Amino acid sequence: MIDKVLETIKKYNMINNKDKIVVGVSGGPDSVCLLHILCKLRESMDLGLVAVHVNHMLRGDEASGDEAFVENLCKKLNVELVTRRIDIKKLAKERRLSLEETGRIERYRLFEEVADNFGAQRIAVAHNKNDQAETVLMNIIRGTGLDGLRGMDYIRGRIIRPLLGVERTEIENYCRIHNLNPRIDSTNLENIYTRNKIRLDLIPYIEKLFNADIVNGISKMADLIKDDVSFIESRTDEIYNKAKIKSDDKGVILDLNILKECHIAARKRIIRNSIKQIKGDIKGIATVHIDSITDLIENGKTGSMLHLPHGVRAVKSYNTLKICLHELKEEDIYFNKEVNIPGITVVDEICGSLEATLIDVSADCFSIEDFTKVPDKSKVQFFDYDRLKEGIYLRNRRDGDVFRPRNSNGTKKLKEFFIDNKIPRETRNQIPLISTRKEIVWIIGYKISDKFKVTENTKIILKLSYDNSH
Repeated sequence: MIDKVLETIKKYNMINNKDKIVVGVSGGPDSVCLLHILCKLRESMDLGLVAVHVNHMLRGDEASGDEAFVENLCKKLNVELVTRRIDIKKLAKERRLSLEETGRIERYRLFEEVADNFGAQRIAVAHNKNDQAETVLMNIIRGTGLDGLRGMDYIRGRIIRPLLGVERTEIENYCRIHNLNPRIDSTNLENIYTRNKIRLDLIPYIEKLFNADIVNGISKMADLIKDDVSFIESRTDEIYNKAKIKSDDKGVILDLNILKECHIAARKRIIRNSIKQIKGDIKGIATVHIDSITDLIENGKTGSMLHLPHGVRAVKSYNTLKICLHELKEEDIYFNKEVNIPGITVVDEICGSLEATLIDVSADCFSIEDFTKVPDKSKVQFFDYDRLKEGIYLRNRRDGDVFRPRNSNGTKKLKEFFIDNKIPRETRNQIPLISTRKEIVWIIGYKISDKFKVTENTKIILKLSYDNSH
């Protein structure tokens, strides 16, 4: 196992002798295995190691147990440890992000911070071959191009993944042989998240149905595609450098004629790379947005401007295309979309989507209690469809908005609700609402209206599921 990891390290030139390395350690099998192997290599490669553990404060005593385990492990291995407790639930609520995304952002932020303080050349994380397969399958389900099929890289910037070529069973065996007794996150055993469903249900189903080693198959495909993408990117960079007239952190100006002449695949990559340069990433920018810019290049009038999520703007002039970033102010955010029933309604302004489905209570074996005990903060809620047939909208706040909180007799002004719940003024326009006329049906993530809730008399239920992980 150690030789296999060392071979990966050498193949991708991950680590040099005397390097200082930050190691992310959750306490689970993967990260415990990674830390133990790097400790085995520490003397021969003269490595400096510091472990980092983040307590997300989501699993109570279980999370505290993870933290204590990592502390004891690092003492045994004589590794310096940095621990940090971060209220991920609170941050996710403030930022209107999922718990998973918020946790990932905070982990990597801390890794980078410790690496800077420690003077580290590398940050080692413990993704394995199974994680790679799950990531690629998630990307396929969401819809992806070559970049999504290549999965995670062995090395990107300071981030290295020495276990990416190792299967989870090998890691678990290593932990058993060395009596490491890693912690098991109970949430990894629940098939309530997309990744867990892929891990626990989809991959075993494919392997059983086709008698195929899907994990190794996807891993091989990802490695092959990495080479293809590397070649495509090198050619795209050549075209980009020819098309680029001006480039800085405020915007990119490109030659329209060169963009029109180049292949559509290169054109789209140039657009994506330009957005990434000014924004720092391409999160919230979907295929539909890239397509809208390519349409602007081909068919847009001179002076036309596209308003894309996160303040990205694309402006067509006589001979140029400018892609720039407009700093959004709270008052600039405005959205009002009629909800597709059934169907999905997308709101680019806040990178969210709402899925609506109908449930016929009489036709199916359901208990009304299944739909009336949903927590207020849940992003999935149920309503009496007959009371909403005239149409509902997904929008942000308006002057005069009122609603009747569940289990309440009177109405309340939305403004008063925001004040009572200490919702910052600067984030109120980003909170999605379900409304009918001027009456609020659901303050997503906070409260539903008593007027539209499911009751014993409900015949058809409207299920609304909100997702802001885009």
